[in-house]
Amino acid sequence: MQLTQQYARPSFAQQDAKGMGFNFSAELNRPPVSLNALIKNSLGYARVMLALRKVVTNDERPTQKDNTAYQDWVMGEYIKELPAHLQNIEAKKVQLLQRREVLRQQQRNVKKEIAPLQKKVDEARYKYYQWLYKHDKDKWMVLDPVISVHKDAVIFEAFSLDESSYGRVSVPTQLLEIFDDVKYGTTNIDFSQNLANELSRVRSYRPAWLKVAFEQVALSTDVGENVEKKIDLPPSWVQGFLQVQSASTIEGTNITIDSQTLAQVLGEIARRREKSSPRSIRFVLEKGKPQKLVIDPWGIEIIDSNIYNGETDGEIRIWGRRRLQVLKDLLPYTEKVQVKLLGTGMPSYWSVEVEGHRFDIGLSGWTANDWSKKGNFDLLASAKTKNQGNIDLNKVYQKLMEHLTLTPAQLAEIMNISQMDATFTLQTLVKNGQAMYDHILQIYRWRKLLEQEIKITPTEQDERLKYATELVGENKVKCTAQKPLENAITEYSFEVQGKNVFLPKIQLDAEGRIKFASCTCAYHRKHGIKQGACMHIMSGVIFLNK
Repeated sequence: MQLTQQYARPSFAQQDAKGMGFNFSAELNRPPVSLNALIKNSLGYARVMLALRKVVTNDERPTQKDNTAYQDWVMGEYIKELPAHLQNIEAKKVQLLQRREVLRQQQRNVKKEIAPLQKKVDEARYKYYQWLYKHDKDKWMVLDPVISVHKDAVIFEAFSLDESSYGRVSVPTQLLEIFDDVKYGTTNIDFSQNLANELSRVRSYRPAWLKVAFEQVALSTDVGENVEKKIDLPPSWVQGFLQVQSASTIEGTNITIDSQTLAQVLGEIARRREKSSPRSIRFVLEKGKPQKLVIDPWGIEIIDSNIYNGETDGEIRIWGRRRLQVLKDLLPYTEKVQVKLLGTGMPSYWSVEVEGHRFDIGLSGWTANDWSKKGNFDLLASAKTKNQGNIDLNKVYQKLMEHLTLTPAQLAEIMNISQMDATFTLQTLVKNGQAMYDHILQIYRWRKLLEQEIKITPTEQDERLKYATELVGENKVKCTAQKPLENAITEYSFEVQGKNVFLPKIQLDAEGRIKFASCTCAYHRKHGIKQGACMHIMSGVIFLNK
């Protein structure tokens, strides 16, 4: 996906008699967004923003060794040991070499034809990289963060290079002394390395200002420079950004741990190198007892002071733990860490507050499993409703844009629809990149991720969904039981006729969210929902909405 971002000028920091000001240049292709405010507890703000910068530049993917030289040596030794009767291949080799020369000549002719165009491309690329060197040496591999200015908070969002970590900073408006008029909305901001360096210079005794400016500056003026950046946006980045919101709506295990506990965990991980598997953190949870974290493969046990009072006892294991190092510098300035665990091998969410400023990080199941892979969590976030076709999605979008934040109950009252319909509609906006979900406050926020239309490429999950739809269309799915459970949850049992008979079960709450799903098929026994629901669970959801 080709994306062009234009800024009136690069973002910059300035220091004067008022204090230190951070001027974020807003993207010009979007509707105007502006804010001018004095930041209270500015040192805490600087710390969480530096943590966000670490998320943006973080890449925990292992580097691959170059084995080219070794492979060439192996091939040479192999040729030496060829039997004598295969040595006549030399004649054929001469013919192939002659053919190669003909093709090379044709290639030279083609290059000669395109040389003038290539020269222009090289000149443009050279100018672009000159700009990068001056303003941000690693900008070529970092997509600008998204900022949303709302009535209750200013929110910064970003994704890591390996697309496995999602970072979000929330600055409450009560920590801002706002001047001038505010234009609410969402835009991209130019967040350069120079600006990050200035954030590290913030002190508690030096006031800090936050300014988001939308200024149309012509190239011919001397007021500033018009900066244009063309980015080949990976489809996986867009898919991941959307999936991280959907996954956060799924029911999970919520716990609170001491910041010292997490600091001790990160310290042990930083001091050691794993030489064997498993490379994970185990949460051992037993109701009425202190929470315990076990660092594998060393079996190091760390006991937390908090008592677990949740309903689900047992162990939950997460991988890709080194990504949590982005929290290291925040832990001395906070007392607790809120954690949401979706299950073993599933995403997890971590939240800390530093002087009122909140930093959230969402981690995929493991580092190599980015958010855009097989687990399309939007299919598990809410079940489609029978009345959904009668609801105007554009009208819902306008209502969310008008109120900026809504809960399903509030939207249901405004639109005079059921709460289940409201949940599914809001979740559809999340899937389309027009909203985001705040799992701490449990509200949906208006946030248009991109100004252009988002087109998602097909995934393996879509093939499973297609097959599930065919099962329902061929009348191979039937609901065998329906029974109410506690907390307004209803459990549905199904019988699905495929190559064998499978027996999925689905539990839905009053809002239509899937609280639990299971199946007797081999795919679900192996993966659970770590890589998305199996086709039999999907067919059950589709059956309910025929």
